[in-house]
Amino acid sequence: MKIKYLLFIILLISSIYLIYNKNYKKEIDILSINSLNKEEDYNPYLSKYLEKSKINYKFNIDYSNELLEIENLIALIDKNDKEIQRKIHSSNIIILSIGNVDMKTENYKVILQELKELFKKLRTINTKEIIYISPTDLISTTLIKELCHKYNIIFINGHSFDSKNELLAQMIYRKIDSQYNTNDIKRY
Repeated sequence: MKIKYLLFIILLISSIYLIYNKNYKKEIDILSINSLNKEEDYNPYLSKYLEKSKINYKFNIDYSNELLEIENLIALIDKNDKEIQRKIHSSNIIILSIGNVDMKTENYKVILQELKELFKKLRTINTKEIIYISPTDLISTTLIKELCHKYNIIFINGHSFDSKNELLAQMIYRKIDSQYNTNDIKRY
């Protein structure tokens, strides 16, 4: 009798465990920080893809600003403005598209140095997925690719997607989908 009761309990617990794992959906916290103007911004398209998907997500664009420069973002992080450090730490995925404004005011060497400092700060706060989209006006990306590789950051060449926001959003969405194995990608 005790053996039947024990087997019943084990079967019940394993059934509950299997049902829970099948139906449980982890929430993905996505932070997008970009300095793109409204015509170039991929966030509305990415948001559209995420809404259609089976992905349970939070999508934060509070720190995006078309006038945001790399050194301004570093200052925001240092000052912990609007609790940005907490948000960076808690995010599963950080999407950065910054440097577009800097391309107009600074040289390539300064941008590289600022990106290095930014990547270092981000990696001390967050060890999860970071995607960096290079400035659309940037033609030579070799050194930035190497910098991204050094800090284990996924590099996307923004120049390839100049004014093709929807394609860029699709690419980002595919990276998110593959990372979290939702198998929800619709082939376009």
